Amino acid sequence: MESLPQRSALNPALLPDCKWFMGFPGFNSLGLQATNSGFNLNAINNAIVVKPNGNFLDLNAMLDVFSRQNYLSIKADQTWAHFGFRAKKHFFSANVTDKAGFKFGYPKDLFRFIIDGNGGPNLGETFDFRFSADAYHYREFGLGYAYRLSDKITLGIRIKYLKGISRAELKEASLKVRTRPDDYAFEVSSNFELNVASSLGEIVTQDVNGPFLNAAGFVKGIKNNGWGLDFGAEYAATDKLKLSAGLIDLGSINWTQNTASLVSANPAATFVYDGFKISSADTAINADVYFDKLADSLSGLFGLDTLRRSFRSSLSTEMMLGASYALRKNMKLNALFYGDVYNKRLMGGLTLGLFWRPVKMFSLNINNTFYGRAWLNPGICMAFNAGAVQMYVASENFLAPFSPGSARGAAFRTGINLTFGRIKSRGVGSEDPGRTKGDGKAAPIDPTSIQ
Repeated sequence: MESLPQRSALNPALLPDCKWFMGFPGFNSLGLQATNSGFNLNAINNAIVVKPNGNFLDLNAMLDVFSRQNYLSIKADQTWAHFGFRAKKHFFSANVTDKAGFKFGYPKDLFRFIIDGNGGPNLGETFDFRFSADAYHYREFGLGYAYRLSDKITLGIRIKYLKGISRAELKEASLKVRTRPDDYAFEVSSNFELNVASSLGEIVTQDVNGPFLNAAGFVKGIKNNGWGLDFGAEYAATDKLKLSAGLIDLGSINWTQNTASLVSANPAATFVYDGFKISSADTAINADVYFDKLADSLSGLFGLDTLRRSFRSSLSTEMMLGASYALRKNMKLNALFYGDVYNKRLMGGLTLGLFWRPVKMFSLNINNTFYGRAWLNPGICMAFNAGAVQMYVASENFLAPFSPGSARGAAFRTGINLTFGRIKSRGVGSEDPGRTKGDGKAAPIDPTSIQ
């Protein structure tokens, strides 16, 4: 969406088609996204077997809906302030954005082990269950700069000062289980590390009238500081073809405020469970005593220590590779590859779309995203320009509310901008303000092309 300033969030070298802009305070950009790579409701429904004596869930059929590693992801962001302006070959911008999210990763082998237990193909096999979970909330203060190096190349960078508000990071959560083939006993070992931090205690203030939100403390009271970087480039290969690459959210936050770490007291310990031995003399009381002792043994062996220490968490770095090809003056084809690494695995997606600007007041992007083992995620984005006021709404997988059973994810974004000096709709390949000639000098701007 070349008409939207928000596209620079994916690549700081992608500039809007205006000389300067300002996001509507408090409603510049609001985004929500949810993705589940493991299963959908239809898969669970298809695994239900109907029999005369009742309905049953075919667990083996359920296995087919999971990949080797699966994850659930929820993201939200709110931009409180965003503005930018062009000065010949230079473009400057600034933003204040809150970002929050949750990710949980789990292995397929966990369900296979639950179904088959300590028998069949599981005999003698060692299962290494690795779980991952991250929940975060931080505030970003960004300063962006883009420079048109030539009539073909534009480079961009964004430096971000970060204020961490809360964090829960499951840094290590491994569970190894082996079933011995000779006596069917379980050998279990575990390692666990959870880091948590929160600044909320510094933000909420108490007085005689009760608790209230300390607006100054919302920034000054937060001591968890960090830095981030975004990089981007755009290359005009031909008059019709443009290529772009972006790498965003490189950086980390140091958490020093209200921190705690829960770690395994005996990370190298192994527990052997050879079953519950019973005889005709055993009673329910004997079983209760046995399992109480078993719980005490597991607690002592796999207990947790609480440490008060600071820690550092990395941002979720994302990669964008894009291409656009102008079919005619007001229409172009787009392709965008997205990727991020989570739980030691590259999670990627591909979006193919068509951009169309039939009139200067309206632009449209229709697309489909291949992501999370789902092939049908149709999306739409519309931008309306009424003078300086620009309103936009975007949705990925807009079919999700109508067909929730087949959906693996959905996303929504909306906001309002004030844009000035926008180029008239002369076509997708129109000259941008400040674009240079081949000699590196700023190209003259037709006064009738700016409104």
